[in-house]
Amino acid sequence: MVEKVTILGKNMRVEFADPPHARRADILGDLAVMAELINGTTWPAEYENAYRLMDKIVFFSDTVLVNTHVMSRSCCDEDDRIFYWEIDEEFLRNRDADVHGHTLFHDCWHIVQFMRDGGFAMQQHVQIAREVEAINHQIRVARLLGCDEREIKFLQDFRDDQGVILARLQEGVHVRLPADPGTGLG
Repeated sequence: MVEKVTILGKNMRVEFADPPHARRADILGDLAVMAELINGTTWPAEYENAYRLMDKIVFFSDTVLVNTHVMSRSCCDEDDRIFYWEIDEEFLRNRDADVHGHTLFHDCWHIVQFMRDGGFAMQQHVQIAREVEAINHQIRVARLLGCDEREIKFLQDFRDDQGVILARLQEGVHVRLPADPGTGLG
């Protein structure tokens, strides 16, 4: 059965990378509540368009193969428009719809950057700059979704500490496999 979630008129496929997770029904229920909140919010056109860029959400536990990387944290495959959402430590850790909504948006904004800038951020300083930009927009989205000031402060503190951003970029990247000549990735 193909699962989906509809966000701002866009049907996004929902898949589970692992065998059926014990809390699959909870995950799909929380995803529906998040979609309802996003769909009931008035958005600037650029944010509405950003949300619509994501094609699929893949939930996983432990690790997932994303292009040439084995990942244990949530991440976005920008060229394929897939958000890989780690279940236990990230999705289920905070089950608030507003937090889920701004988390998804952050990675939707990375697709905007990928398209605007002509590809992946390969240099560390560009990766950090893109994170800061995405977090700035994420903060605006968090406010529109009704996040409390504690959540906004968390995002602001994260944005303002490039060392923490760099650590997050490096976190959960376990193996870099040889490149597939067809992907253009090294």
